[in-house]
Amino acid sequence: MHLYTNSKQYTICSDIVAPGPIENTPGTAKLAPGFTAEDMKDMMMEGIPMGRLGTAFDIGMAAVYLACDASGGYVSGDTLVVDGAEWLYKTPMVPTEMVAELSRKVEAKSRALQPKMISKL
Repeated sequence: MHLYTNSKQYTICSDIVAPGPIENTPGTAKLAPGFTAEDMKDMMMEGIPMGRLGTAFDIGMAAVYLACDASGGYVSGDTLVVDGAEWLYKTPMVPTEMVAELSRKVEAKSRALQPKMISKL
């Protein structure tokens, strides 16, 4: 059973902050033992659209948002992902130009297959 289901009579909101890579934390050092902190930072930043690692302040502000009235008091049972959009970013498997060229070819074939419409007006 969910925490919120059991605690709704007490108006307790249960939320989770899911941090991405956070600078200067033990977790980032454990990701790749043997690498320097600077090497790890450079490798991780390649996959983060915002171009930087998170900070303890970023995570703290997410917790403050969830705990204060600014969240409207209706946010509950949610996971707030604080990762600089890392989870959204995926390296394209196929170059954009190749996708555009293939798309144009498919569209041309599709248009060629359309029946000729004859107006009855």
